[in-house]
Amino acid sequence: MTLRSPGIAIFYFYSLHLLTLHTLNPPNHSFMSKKLFYLPLGIATLLTAVSAFAQSPASTSSDQPSITATINNSGVITVTHPAALELRLLKASAATDSVAAEQPAKAAASGKVKKAGGYRVQVYSDNNARTAKNEARSKERAISGAFPELATYVIYDSPYWRLRVGDCRSKAEAEELAAQLKKAFPAYRAEITVVRDRINTVN
Repeated sequence: MTLRSPGIAIFYFYSLHLLTLHTLNPPNHSFMSKKLFYLPLGIATLLTAVSAFAQSPASTSSDQPSITATINNSGVITVTHPAALELRLLKASAATDSVAAEQPAKAAASGKVKKAGGYRVQVYSDNNARTAKNEARSKERAISGAFPELATYVIYDSPYWRLRVGDCRSKAEAEELAAQLKKAFPAYRAEITVVRDRINTVN
């Protein structure tokens, strides 16, 4: 027979001991004799209860799946992040776009590009974190298809995405370009405006 609990073992052997004493020499029924007779029995019972309680958490915890097992079994991990973090990620991802946008898309094959004060036609500007970038790109493709000779610039200036067109040295030149764009794209008319900007010039 295997006795896994120390308390149970004590209880078992003490019971045998008491049974032997009781058989060979019946105890006196005085208060002291009863106290000496039942005190060790109570201690053995207490040890048994403590031992059983100490073993119960291990068996219970073993039935609970681990965090790793739960993730592996689910197959889908959802990450929830605040809107502020999304804006920071957009700004970081747009760093490359901003550099590329500042390069003349339709620059001359030869010659050095320089910056100078001038004007551009702003076609779009919005700060919607979910749609602004795609909207600016979509309008850029539409204008490039209709005016392949024009330089187009999609620029991210937190929190705005903007689409600007052309490299005009004078305001009159920019206003003429704006009129052409309004005629070609009536849906964009309300947003089309002339703005001062640093333009690209080719020497």
